[in-house]
Amino acid sequence: MNDSLAKASSQLLVIILLFLAAAPLRANKDKKKKDPPPPTSVTLSVDVPSLAAIEETGQSQVKGDLRITVSQDTYGVEGSFRTEEKQIDPPSKFGVVFRPCENGVYLEKTQIPELHVTPDHLMFHVHINNQMSRVFHGSGLVVEFNVAGKVVTVDPSGYGDLTTVIIPPRSEQDITIVGPEITRVPSPSTVGLFFYDVVTKTDQAGNVVEKQNYEWYFSYKTQATQKQFTVPAPEVGWSCPQQ
Repeated sequence: MNDSLAKASSQLLVIILLFLAAAPLRANKDKKKKDPPPPTSVTLSVDVPSLAAIEETGQSQVKGDLRITVSQDTYGVEGSFRTEEKQIDPPSKFGVVFRPCENGVYLEKTQIPELHVTPDHLMFHVHINNQMSRVFHGSGLVVEFNVAGKVVTVDPSGYGDLTTVIIPPRSEQDITIVGPEITRVPSPSTVGLFFYDVVTKTDQAGNVVEKQNYEWYFSYKTQATQKQFTVPAPEVGWSCPQQ
């Protein structure tokens, strides 16, 4: 009887010791499951442009009875994240995959940091002061952009407000025009902005008696700018398509 009791006590002690020994392992395993992967730090760089009017070019020019002033836009950087998804092998238990829904797919979602220059086109602000005794019409005016000595084509809608503008006598108006994409402008280079056949004087009957051309030149250069992103670890999980 005593031998049986002693044997049972020994077996119980062994079970208790095994349980206690396995407890830290289970705790560590549970902890690893609960702690998400740490985020990573990523630094991106982008070339940010700047424009400066060349000294020989007057930003405000008066010809006839029309004053036109052109100023350049300023540029900055904007950070964002883009989500990428890809299908990966789902987890299984004993070789069996337990799907939460029919046709479910197991996805890994990754956040991709991106750095953009804003705006992404050359932008100019045009101020027109009409001192004529008649209405100024932008129709017939021709806009041309020159980059590094070459004429570049742009979307006409980018300066459509200028060629359709109507400004009463002794009035003024601000217009923004959009030039080529900055990716098409080498650094450093000279950028030219030309307005051709601009009506600058009319007679009392409103007939055009004078047309002039306006020219502006700007020096263009870029400087690398960096921004640091905290990128979360990829997320994995089931995606159930809607029925």
